[in-house]
Amino acid sequence: MSNSEQAINEALRIRISQMLINEEYKAGKFKIPIHLALGHEAIAVAVSHALKSDDNLILSHRNMAYNLARSGKVRPIMDEYHLHPTGLAGGRLGSMNLINPEKNIIYTSSILGNNFPVSAGIAMAEKIKNTGNATFVLCGDGARVEGSFYE
Repeated sequence: MSNSEQAINEALRIRISQMLINEEYKAGKFKIPIHLALGHEAIAVAVSHALKSDDNLILSHRNMAYNLARSGKVRPIMDEYHLHPTGLAGGRLGSMNLINPEKNIIYTSSILGNNFPVSAGIAMAEKIKNTGNATFVLCGDGARVEGSFYE
C-alpha cells in the first residue's frame, strides 16, 4: 500500500470513528459535551506524519481527530468521554481539554485562542533547552479574531 493510500485509509478511520462517537453522543450516552473535528481528518493525518516523536502538538477544543491520528486507537478516547478510569487521561479531562502526553499532545484548551500564548511558551522552552523539538499549534477560524493570534 502506498503512503497516499495509507493516509486516505487513516483519514477514513478517523472520520468513521468520529461518526460512531457522534451517534453515541446523539443517543445521550455521554455526560459531557463532545466536540467533533469533522473535516480535520486529512490535516490530522498530515500533521501526525510531519511530527517527529518528540515534537509538541498544541490543540484547541476540537482535538478529537488529532488525538485519533496520534493514538491510532478509538477505545481510550471513548473511555475518556465516558469518564472511565481506562480513558486516555483516566476519565478526568473529557473532550475539550483532552491531552495525550505519550504522543506529545501536551496541551489543549476549551478557551478560544488560549493555545497560542501557551505554544509560544513551550516553543521558547524548547529553544532555551536546545532540544531541537518543534512545537505545532493548530486552531480554527474562530480563534483568528483573538488578540493572541496576532500577538
